[in-house]
Amino acid sequence: MGSFTALYNEVEYKLKVAVAALDRLKKENVELKNKLSEFQLAVEELSVEVEDLREKNKILTITKTVLHREDKKGTEEKIDNLVREIDRSIKLLSRVEWKTQE
Repeated sequence: MGSFTALYNEVEYKLKVAVAALDRLKKENVELKNKLSEFQLAVEELSVEVEDLREKNKILTITKTVLHREDKKGTEEKIDNLVREIDRSIKLLSRVEWKTQE
């Protein structure tokens, strides 16, 4: 009968240890599920932010391209105007020189 009691006590002890481990694992599982929910929320927020940044990047790229074209066009116009002004000045100087030679 002593061996039965020892066996019973050993099983009872192991059962208590297993129940304690199960409780600890349940608590850990709940904590991990909470963390998972937090991380999923953070991932969703970051995904939205990434999409916004991609959209802003597209807009900036397009704007930069357009500004570069407009800037190039404006620069070409300024150069053309300067060349015309130089041509007019040369013509005026030529007229002045021609009149002074007469």
